[in-house]
Amino acid sequence: MIRIGIVGCSEIAFRRFMPALQEVSDICAVAVAEEYAPAKLDVFCSEYSIDGMASFEQLIERKDIDSIYVPQPPALHFKWAMKALDAGKHVLVEKPSTTCFTDSEKLIKAAKEKGLALHENYMFKYHSQIGEIKRILASGEIGELRLIRANFGFPMRAQNDFRYNKALGGGALLDAGGYTVKLATELLGSSIKVDSAQLNKKAGYEVDMYGSASFSNADGLICQVGFGMDCQYMCSLDIWGSAGRLFTNRIFTAPVGFNPTVIIEKGAEKKEIILADDSSFAHSIEAFKEEVCTPEKRHAMYDEILLQSKLVDTIREKGTQQR
Repeated sequence: MIRIGIVGCSEIAFRRFMPALQEVSDICAVAVAEEYAPAKLDVFCSEYSIDGMASFEQLIERKDIDSIYVPQPPALHFKWAMKALDAGKHVLVEKPSTTCFTDSEKLIKAAKEKGLALHENYMFKYHSQIGEIKRILASGEIGELRLIRANFGFPMRAQNDFRYNKALGGGALLDAGGYTVKLATELLGSSIKVDSAQLNKKAGYEVDMYGSASFSNADGLICQVGFGMDCQYMCSLDIWGSAGRLFTNRIFTAPVGFNPTVIIEKGAEKKEIILADDSSFAHSIEAFKEEVCTPEKRHAMYDEILLQSKLVDTIREKGTQQR
C-alpha cells in the first residue's frame, strides 16, 4: 500500500485528486497539511476522514507516509518536492514540475540518487481519447499529416488567482501553455524542437497573459499552439491530413462522465465519433503507482519532465526575444 501525504488543501486536491484517488487500488491518503488557510483543513479532513496537520514539514517527516502530493502554486513545487525527496518520499507534483529547467533537473537528480518516483501530473495525456486519436492517425484515415494545431485558453479569473502572480509562478506559458507543449510532444515525439514562440503581456499584469509557439520534429511535421488566460475559452486539437481532417474540442479537460467527440472530415463527408468517458486523473495516479514500483517507468517519467521543462524554457527565451 502506498501512503500519501498532501501538501496543502488546494481546490485541485479537494475536488479532483481525492475522488480520483479512491478509484485506484493499493494507494491511499493518510494526512493533509495546510499552513495558509486553516479553515480549509477542517473541511478537507471532515470530507475525506484523514488526519489534518498545520505544518508541511512535519507532514513530510511522518514515518507512516511514503509519498507526497504537491498541489501548490508552481513557484512552490521545487521547494516542497525537494524536501519530500530529501526525506526519502516519492513525489507526485502538479504541473509544471517547477518553473524552470534547472530546478526540474535538480529534482530529477535527487530522485535518481534515491531511487524515488517523481511524477508530473499532466493528467490529460492519460485520457483514453489520446490513445484513440493516435490510433486514428496511425490508421491513415486522414492520410499523411500536414499540420497540427492545438489551443488552450480561458477567460479572466479572479484578480487574486495565483496565475497572475509572478512570485507564485504565474503566467500563461506555465499554466495553459504547458498543456499544449505536452500535447505537441505526444504527437511529434522526442525529436520535437521549438522553431518560434511569442509571449505577450497585458497592461496591469506582471506575467505573460497569452502566447503561441511552433514546433517541428525530425520528419518535418509542424505543430502550432496557442494559449492564454484572458480570452475566449478554447480547448481544441485540429489535425490536417492529405486525405481528411480530425477535430476535437475538449482535448485537455474532458471530465469524468463526459464523452469526447472526434469529428473527421473527408471531402464533403463528415463523421462524428463519440469516445468513451474516462478518469484521466485516476489513470495518472495509476501511472505514479507504477513508477513507484518500476525503475524503468520512473526513468521514462524523468525523461518526460526534462523534455517538457526544456521546451518551456526555450519558448520563454524565444518568446521574450521576439517581443
